[in-house]
Order: sequence, then C-alpha cells, then structure tokens
Amino acid sequence: MQQGFPQPEDEIEEAAQAHEENWQAKAEEFKDKWMRTAADYDNYVKRQQRDRAKNEMDMRIQVLRELLPPMDDLDRALAHTPADLEDNAWVQGVILIEKKFKAVLEHFRVKPIQAVGQPFDPNYHEALMTEPSDRPEGEVLEEFKKGYMLDDQVVRVASVKTSSGPAE
Repeated sequence: MQQGFPQPEDEIEEAAQAHEENWQAKAEEFKDKWMRTAADYDNYVKRQQRDRAKNEMDMRIQVLRELLPPMDDLDRALAHTPADLEDNAWVQGVILIEKKFKAVLEHFRVKPIQAVGQPFDPNYHEALMTEPSDRPEGEVLEEFKKGYMLDDQVVRVASVKTSSGPAE
C-alpha cells in the first residue's frame, strides 16, 4: 500500500460515518420539531380550556345580571309588606319563593357584597349620594341596590349612600 493515498476501505468508512451523522442530524431536527409541535399543542389545549372557562363565566354573569332585577323587585315588595298581611298564606308563599331564589344563587356560588358599615370601595360599591354623619368619612351608611359576586368576580356593584364625615 502506498502511504498518503486514501484506501477504498477508508473512503467507505468515511462515507458511512458521514451518512450516519447526516441521519443523526435529521433525527435530531425531527425530534426538535416534534417536541415543539407537542409543546404548541399543549399550549393550544391550555388556551382553549382557559377561553372556555372565561366564556362560561361571562355567560353565567350575563344570566345573573338578567335575573338580579326581578330579585331586587321581590326584595322591595317583601320589604314593604303591610304588617297586617305578614301572616297571610300568599305572603308566606312569596317569602318562600324568595328563599328558594336565594338558595339557587348560593348554590351557584353567588354571594351578596357586604356594604353597610364597610369602607367605600369603588370595586364593590357605587356611591349615589353622601350625607354627613357621626360615622367616618367614606363608610357606607345605606344600601339602595344590593351588589353580588360570583366567585371572585363582581357581577354587580352595590349602589350605596356614604358618610361624608361629621357635619361642620
């Protein structure tokens, strides 16, 4: 054999090694693409789940906003029931309906916002008026319309009257 000249076995081995490296590089490329596609799909699924949950919450809030005004009317009607009719069977039936309505709201995790005696918070309260009082400035004195929460989302803020502090 002559030195310095590549031998056929060396050329075959080098070609086989280059061929193997080429396939390994392609395999790594395909594996990388597959992993990226799998990650993209996982992100897509998570995004779809978040969007579905948000849409469900938005729909629930929309339905609740439609149901709350009749609930307000029922509360007002019962608050103005004449004393001589409180034991009337019809009035007792309306009271029972109100209790069932509130139980349904509670079942769906709807809770009233506590307002009277609380510091005014624009995230939960809408101040319709203020009035001087012996209570600290900004404290809610009266609730005109009840506010409600669904889990941690405000469905409707409470309409309130707040204290402007002591009269001077």
